[in-house]
Amino acid sequence: MTANTVFFITGVSGTGKSTIGERVASELRLVFEEGDSYHPVASVEKMSAGIPLEDADRWDWLTHLNKIAKDHLANDRSAIISCSALKASYRALLCEGLSEGLNKELTGRQAEEKKNPLAKSVQSNVRFIYLHASTDTIGQRLKQRQHFFVGDDMLKSQFATLEIPNKNEAFFVDVSQSIDEVVAKCKTFISSVIDAS
Repeated sequence: MTANTVFFITGVSGTGKSTIGERVASELRLVFEEGDSYHPVASVEKMSAGIPLEDADRWDWLTHLNKIAKDHLANDRSAIISCSALKASYRALLCEGLSEGLNKELTGRQAEEKKNPLAKSVQSNVRFIYLHASTDTIGQRLKQRQHFFVGDDMLKSQFATLEIPNKNEAFFVDVSQSIDEVVAKCKTFISSVIDAS
């Protein structure tokens, strides 16, 4: 049996998580989940008013995304989920329980991961892709589009909250390059993980 994988595409607002995640999922024929669409109404109203979310606003949302990830794995599907996942504690909650019941299937996969740095991860069947660029680059992109998260204060808040993962925890992609290049790098990474399973 192949161990399926959930890929969380992460980063601050404006990095292109939704656009890139949807395109990569389409080209690789994987399920895509837009994490922002699962925010409760109260959180959407806060963000629409330019009020940054606090940890208390995020826990139920992150728990729900974790459940969605578990449901995909339980139904023998790999999936891509977009989610800012700004803090290490948020990423830990997203991962919670995602490797349970798969240990017997992973002997060959773990050996492959040692050979292939792209396939390495903290968890057995969850991976993080971290999209990043400079504050100026992301700010310029946000000004060019209509989105209920747009706003200088919101972006500053996200960068202030951000705890950048280390390179053993996530695959880093610089989104200041073209979208085609970003998509290609994400596809290479995801394919390497799936092939290693």
